[in-house]
Amino acid sequence: MNVKENYNQGQIIRFLAASFLGFLAGHLTNYSVILYAQDVWNADALAGLGFGLCFGVPLILGWFAGAWCDSYSPQKLAQGAHVSFLVSLGLLHLSSRMEGKFAVFLFLLGAGFAGVGWSILAPARMSLLGRLAGERQVKLAVVFNILVMLGFGAAPPILAFCRKINSWEMVHLTGISLFFIAMVLLLGIQTKGLGKNSSAWDRILRGVSYAKNHTLLKQTLLFSIVIYCSMGPVQVMMPRFAKGVLGLGELERGFFLGALAVALLVGGGVSLKLAKQVGYGKMILLAGLFCGLGFLGIGFSSIVWVSVLFLLFSGFGAGASISLIVAILQSEVATEYRGRLVSLYTITSQVVPAASGLLSGLLLVKLPITTAVIGAGATLTLIVIFSTIRLETLRNYEV
Repeated sequence: MNVKENYNQGQIIRFLAASFLGFLAGHLTNYSVILYAQDVWNADALAGLGFGLCFGVPLILGWFAGAWCDSYSPQKLAQGAHVSFLVSLGLLHLSSRMEGKFAVFLFLLGAGFAGVGWSILAPARMSLLGRLAGERQVKLAVVFNILVMLGFGAAPPILAFCRKINSWEMVHLTGISLFFIAMVLLLGIQTKGLGKNSSAWDRILRGVSYAKNHTLLKQTLLFSIVIYCSMGPVQVMMPRFAKGVLGLGELERGFFLGALAVALLVGGGVSLKLAKQVGYGKMILLAGLFCGLGFLGIGFSSIVWVSVLFLLFSGFGAGASISLIVAILQSEVATEYRGRLVSLYTITSQVVPAASGLLSGLLLVKLPITTAVIGAGATLTLIVIFSTIRLETLRNYEV
């Protein structure tokens, strides 16, 4: 291995470490929004609204973020997203020290800044990965997604541990520290933009047209919507289920939700090997069915170990399916369209959980928690079955 290869390898390692820490801190921010509204204000609807802001802003800003990632340096865009998250955590911390309507305003404003961060951070990191990975797109895409899911799954137990030490102040300070470390790790990774020859809106339209006319990419994006429908209920309903049905305390609830990290890791880790045996497209759809059935099973359980088993089953399916979806998007897309294509994916990965999270919060106001979980699981399972029948190109896809 020559000096240039060693340098590139070092950049990839630093990039992956920064990605993990950034996504861990980002999901720590999300859970701070949800659990603060539920535990301190006892407001499920506000938790859903806060979560909706965290991942709803990308519905507007995410389109432009993809065009920016193709035109400008994704490394600089990622650093800007980190700054937005730092502002978010600062506002959330201020809201925890105040009372009344102004505290709620700061809380929602903080959630909005988190949404700005997510709008830019996710496509910027995936664009940066595409620039650094070279011919190793598929394998590094799976590794990258495993780290993303680990950040998602590890956030709840870390939040619970921080609250045990020093309540919400420690949660916010931990998130800020992780973002600062991620920013330092990205320093020195130089990536130039590809330039622009038209307006951002025109480039967005051309990116959408590219995805629409590429059948495999279009069906892959459509199925990613299905999988991400499960993320909102998991983040909004599961904390309430763990506390209200399973009777878990603060730390136990954190580890219950953290079990998802193990399942996501295992699912992502074995996804490529299983895809070679089952078939790439078939494995994506089968794993999606596992995700739906596992979530449905949780609604029928009231014993902790049974619920954990179903949560692991659902998380395994989500981890395997999402990892393979990301690998397809990274390997099949043309370089000049990567930023815009991955922005479509990240909009999906953020807006769909936000919408389903908001709906979950509203459902919890009207329905018992077990009824809401069963309804969400049954709906997801039926949609996966319908998608398996309709998405023929994805179903028959092989590497």
